[in-house]
Amino acid sequence: KLNGGRHVIGILRGFDPFMNMVIDETVEECKDGSKNNIGMV
Repeated sequence: KLNGGRHVIGILRGFDPFMNMVIDETVEECKDGSKNNIGMV
C-alpha cells in the first residue's frame, strides 16, 4: 500500500534507509477492480 491509498504488486528489487523502493513488473490494483501495468517503479 502506497501513499494516497494506492495498492501495487511487483518484485521488490531494492530499498534504502529512507524506504525508497525499486519495484519491478509492477501492477497497480485500482479501486474499481481494474489492473494497470506500470513496469518499474
